[in-house]
Amino acid sequence: MKTQHFLTEAAYSESTALRPLALSYSRVSRLIQADGDGLRRQKDSFDEAQERYGVRIASEHQMIDMGLSAYKGKNLESGALGVLLKEAQAGKFPFGTILFVEDLDRLSRAAIEDALQLLLAIIKTGLVVVTTIDWQEYRTGKMTLQTLMRSIMKMELAHEESAKKAFRTKQSYANRYAKAEATGVLPSGSLFGWMKQDPITKKPVFHSEQRRSLVELICDMSLAGCGYPKIAITLNKANEEPFTKAKRNSAANHWTVAALENILKNPALYGDYHRKDGTMMVGIFPPVISKETFYRIQAGMASRLKVGRGRKGDTYTNLFGGIAKCHYCGGPMTHRPPKPGRAPQFYCHAMLVGKCDARPWSYKIFETAFLSFVNEIDLQTIVNGGSGSKVDEITQGLQTLEGERLNTQKAQDAFIEMIKKNPVLAPSFTTAMVDNQTKLDAINEQVKVLEADRNTIRAGHTAAKEANPVEFPSVGTDPGEVTVEKLYQLRAKTAEHIRTIVELVMLKRDPESKFGAQFTVEFKGGGMRTVHVDYTNPRKPYAITNDDESSQPNVQPEDKQTALELMKYEIANIARETLLAIENGELDAAKEMLDGVQEFERTIRQRADSC
Repeated sequence: MKTQHFLTEAAYSESTALRPLALSYSRVSRLIQADGDGLRRQKDSFDEAQERYGVRIASEHQMIDMGLSAYKGKNLESGALGVLLKEAQAGKFPFGTILFVEDLDRLSRAAIEDALQLLLAIIKTGLVVVTTIDWQEYRTGKMTLQTLMRSIMKMELAHEESAKKAFRTKQSYANRYAKAEATGVLPSGSLFGWMKQDPITKKPVFHSEQRRSLVELICDMSLAGCGYPKIAITLNKANEEPFTKAKRNSAANHWTVAALENILKNPALYGDYHRKDGTMMVGIFPPVISKETFYRIQAGMASRLKVGRGRKGDTYTNLFGGIAKCHYCGGPMTHRPPKPGRAPQFYCHAMLVGKCDARPWSYKIFETAFLSFVNEIDLQTIVNGGSGSKVDEITQGLQTLEGERLNTQKAQDAFIEMIKKNPVLAPSFTTAMVDNQTKLDAINEQVKVLEADRNTIRAGHTAAKEANPVEFPSVGTDPGEVTVEKLYQLRAKTAEHIRTIVELVMLKRDPESKFGAQFTVEFKGGGMRTVHVDYTNPRKPYAITNDDESSQPNVQPEDKQTALELMKYEIANIARETLLAIENGELDAAKEMLDGVQEFERTIRQRADSC
């Protein structure tokens, strides 16, 4: 779709203002018509109009809408015509300015009431609409009954003609797809970039093994946590030719975000064809991946969109984007890259603008501590390229359900929008909407079961076990060693895994005390864990406290003295935060903290007694 907007910043001198100002508006509903006779015919009529009326249409006042339908009002909604009307209503053109159009159907092919309302809105601005097909003039104050009736008859004919075309097109598509459902043969124009039509059976087949493998790679990278930009960069560096280049000469000659989105969100990946009217043809295409994998990809993309976009660095530097928050203000924690003499930092974003006093963490220390004591993150399996752990299996199941939920909800929302636009369609969609809601309810129940299973397994893990010795491999220079690209994918997959298990991580850092580094993890499906980190040795916690839901054993301080020191620090810290809450008028929060002091003191004394 192309739209050429006119310019409205021209200044008019007194001499030019005395002469009638002229504008022209032309439109074709399909881009293919731009190279045909439609635009040329309209332009020729405007040349004749300039001679007939003794005016000149400046190039900046020649408005063209290409590829925009007037039947559904797209030219008014998002085209040059809509801009024209807004500028005219704002008084940009002198009263009596002429607007040349070939015929009224170039302005609108909508229902009579809408088309007439548009024409009246245009002439009320002072513009004079002149149709070059019959040289009729439409101007405010001069709309006689005869003129009005003539315009209404033209509008009715234009709308009926478009309505017939729309009906015939719809019937044509319906017949084509009814035949396709019966024979398994789709029109060649309905195939996607990695497919072609078998010359003998006429059924969809893979265009080539190379293209099928490329689509698999795209799916694998998305499943591993790579976003559209990273996948596009990888394919472009490898000089992989985009599918669209072979289809349209005007298409980009490189991979784009839009091209990847069209692939990764396409149900054709698992063999189904979803039509715009909400119907689908099941198993019509050769599948590249399973439906379960497709849903996992959708859930992963939605998760990445939710936690935010942004550059991830050459090695996916921040594993906790969108889920790490500041304990003091609740703002997002941000990764700050290293500088000479300074390691990478993890800091509260509000700190930079003076809205928070939180002290930064060393990012490396936090990441090491998190992966060491949040044992639900199966780093060993990820690094070794394996799978099959029960937690991983359940997590994949939850991703599949989330993707299916998103897909079903999208269909449900589409039905709702269609009913809003045309309420008479409601009875036609009732059965499908009830089925969708039943499916959504069933998905929610399955999610609860899987989350309960995962919590049970998590409860069986020992939070106090020795820190996981597996770390991310270093990038090497010798053949066979880990490349920057491979490390990026490992870290991206780990970040994806973390987001499926962890709801939120709250970080707190008080460098005035050795107990001042701690973080609290809130797990999806319930459960919470607080880790007091030894900042000098991030694989060694001073203490780990789990809430009642987790049923995991706590980690006690190594000796009674350390336990008592930690108790004093925490009580003093709670007192400070309680006073701050009172000063800020947060009385409910202050009361909640005071209620927790006695429970906390009892827990710490139990720790001390056990040492």
